[in-house]
Amino acid sequence: MKFRLFGFFTLCCAMAINLCSVRIQNGYSQTTKSTPALSVAEQDLLNEINQARAQPQTYASYLEQLKPLFKGKDYTATGQETLTTQEGWDAVEDAIRFLRAAKPLGPLGASQGLCLAASDHVKDQSASGATGHAGSDRTMIEQRAKPYGTWQGGIGESLTYGNESARERILTWLIDDGVATRGHRERMMSQDYRVAGVSCGPHPEYGTMCVLTLAGGFTDSVMARTPTNNKSNNNLKNRPAAVPVGASTNSASKDAAKTTTGAGVANANRKKSPR
Repeated sequence: MKFRLFGFFTLCCAMAINLCSVRIQNGYSQTTKSTPALSVAEQDLLNEINQARAQPQTYASYLEQLKPLFKGKDYTATGQETLTTQEGWDAVEDAIRFLRAAKPLGPLGASQGLCLAASDHVKDQSASGATGHAGSDRTMIEQRAKPYGTWQGGIGESLTYGNESARERILTWLIDDGVATRGHRERMMSQDYRVAGVSCGPHPEYGTMCVLTLAGGFTDSVMARTPTNNKSNNNLKNRPAAVPVGASTNSASKDAAKTTTGAGVANANRKKSPR
């Protein structure tokens, strides 16, 4: 059975926001008054992103291992269903070229305020079962971040739904199949983004969801530094990294998907993503 992929390697409810036009002040601040308490899955995701930023050549090698699994736009991993991608090997090859030419970048620092904004969205959708960037009250990342501080430079958000591993999520964002702007990749591998917030939690339909928020810098408000606002929804706190079956999002694409790769990516399409 063939499936339409969005974002390529994930069961995606795929929309990601990149609000580079939002500017609060010149310069970037990476400091925060509090150190976020991340779950295992959250720390794994942040670590994997930072590894990709520091070692783009290594991640290009991971992607090169996938070529034998493609035939035209169809992708077939051992023991898995054949999946029909939007771009086929071309999207993977584009990611490889990008990574081969990329220079190593410094790590993203963890921001307490951005983690809290991400956590609010996880709590909301854990209860409602919804997907996408809009909260149940129609707020977007800018509104969710404001109570916890001010950002410098751009601010963006990427979502992923499913029980996939951190590497699977990263390879998905690097390939960005079907996303003309390659927004996930550009954000994750940009020196303009220097701090991040991560939150993962249960989702009633997809099992697990993770929210990644990125900004040039972030200065915590008093609310973000209040002990009672330390993240308390880390249901994955003592779990190992997510198993291979997952989802991610970008507003430039409309289809959700799931696949498996020899580089550590396994997901399957269950339904079309919301618009």
